[in-house]
Amino acid sequence: MTSRLVARLGLSAVVFVSACGQQPAPGAAPGSDPPAVAPADVARPDLVPDEHPGPFEATGFVLQDAGHGPQLCTGAIAASLPPQCWGTDLIGFDFSSLPAGSYESVSGSRYGDFVVTGVLQGEAIRLTAPARPAGPDDGPPPPEPSFASPCPEPAGGWRAPDPARATEEALQAAWVRAEAVEGYGLLWIDQSMLTPEEIAAEAVNDPLRYVLNVSTTGDLAEMEAAVRAVWGGALCVSAAAHSDAELTSARDALAEDELSGAGSALVDLQLDQLAGQVTATALLAREADQRRLDERFGVGVVRLSSVLRPPAG
Repeated sequence: MTSRLVARLGLSAVVFVSACGQQPAPGAAPGSDPPAVAPADVARPDLVPDEHPGPFEATGFVLQDAGHGPQLCTGAIAASLPPQCWGTDLIGFDFSSLPAGSYESVSGSRYGDFVVTGVLQGEAIRLTAPARPAGPDDGPPPPEPSFASPCPEPAGGWRAPDPARATEEALQAAWVRAEAVEGYGLLWIDQSMLTPEEIAAEAVNDPLRYVLNVSTTGDLAEMEAAVRAVWGGALCVSAAAHSDAELTSARDALAEDELSGAGSALVDLQLDQLAGQVTATALLAREADQRRLDERFGVGVVRLSSVLRPPAG
């Protein structure tokens, strides 16, 4: 099934994701509590323990071209042929020692997905064990975001109380109204209740079948009144752990100082509004770095992860 996220850039920027089988939690009170934040002392497999000296392991895309030696891509990978990227140099990585068929070779470039183990040597990684091709079980599992409404489904199902005001124009107006309310978190559309037949019949384009979701750190009744003034479709107003303004401010601050105090500079920085967090990735990030971010921005505002991790097993 399908849900839509109305991005902060505007209603024209819409993300479609699979939401098959996702339903609101039974018995959940509408907007009763913000999303739970994991305790600060819970072990995080995506961070390096403070006491771990190395070696480290990383799973990722390795590229070598005519102008540069092998490097582990830690930035965006251009979908060209051959691909292009920027990343961290790998000392001791040799494509010719790898099994045939484990990498591609195009126009003088060689590349593929590999697991590398090594230690930091300046800004490079010096391998301490042979690299191996990455398998389906290597690396962290991809995130599985849920677009399902946190409000329980009303008796009789989701319905538009005022169909005449359940239109795309009304949705645009509701988004503008919601953003203007103090504490605004996120606005998204849940359509996880649609059947495959309804999706095939393009019910995803019918505002009467939208469940409009708005989250806020402020007063729920105030947000509901603001949105209901223009929107007549199904509506769920829920509590947000952090406001859009708070997350944007934290992201911008990190972009300015590139994670001062961490083991290495940031290689990725995103505002994950659906999760209600800023996600930051560094080549080497330790548990102590996350604690510093929690002290600076508040627990749960920024989730830090490390490209390099202790070797599995």
